[in-house]
Amino acid sequence: MSRNLALILVGLSGICWASSGVAAQDFFSRSTKTAMELTNIRMCGAGFLMFGILFLSGKLKWSVARMNRKPKLWLYLLIYGIIGIVMVQFTYFKAISIGGAAATTVILSATPAMVVIWESFYNRKFPARIEIFAVILAIFGVFLLVTGGDISKILVPLPCVFWSLASGASFAFSMFFGKVLFAEKINPAFMTTFGMLVGGLLTFAMIENFELTPFFERDVIFNVAWIIIFGTAIAFFIFNAGLKHLTPEESALTELTEPVAAVVISYFVFGAAFDFIEYCGIILVLMAVVSPIFIKKI
Repeated sequence: MSRNLALILVGLSGICWASSGVAAQDFFSRSTKTAMELTNIRMCGAGFLMFGILFLSGKLKWSVARMNRKPKLWLYLLIYGIIGIVMVQFTYFKAISIGGAAATTVILSATPAMVVIWESFYNRKFPARIEIFAVILAIFGVFLLVTGGDISKILVPLPCVFWSLASGASFAFSMFFGKVLFAEKINPAFMTTFGMLVGGLLTFAMIENFELTPFFERDVIFNVAWIIIFGTAIAFFIFNAGLKHLTPEESALTELTEPVAAVVISYFVFGAAFDFIEYCGIILVLMAVVSPIFIKKI
């Protein structure tokens, strides 16, 4: 896979996640189900869907055989499933249920900064100037995009801030740990499928009086289906496929398509309007995404 195609796939995954965030916000406005319950349905639904596709493709048997050559890889996949998938999704939905999709995405714009700082600490080197520039540009752009330049609009409940930052940290972990698994030549689809199924089964232990029927009610079934198919199965699959050919920093910056998409989708779904300042924010975020790509070519 070419690097440019990998960048496109990771960018598209951000759009898919943004659409799931908007769908989740609409879901919570219509249902009394909790973030953990939605996380459970999301992972189980996407996990079984991807398992079926993986089985029919014939890659399941090959992947299991590959894993059995190094039994410790099963432990690695378990860690990835719990922290890199369960925690990312639960904390994301929890933040949205408290402060909404817009507030959550603006706080999540700190994720690239987390990735750059961790990478610099791990490699014991100062971040490249273009990385620092892109992160600052992205954070400022998302701020303008979501607040319109008015800082009073960014005031959100502290629990939303906490869960959003936790989601960003979990997502950063999933990128770094994902690269470790790719180095072991683990199939990205198998990695995602295993993580989803493990996560889905584990969350059953955290739910009392589980009920499936409320997720099939007329008012929410479209949201649930969208979250499972586009916001989870497709999003995680194309993200891991692209991540395999990119650095964590490149993936984190490209994922900033998510807040832009979240605002645009909110405009069409909830009628949220934005003005000139917010358009400037969109441009700054897009510049942050593409600037490292073009500068590396010079």
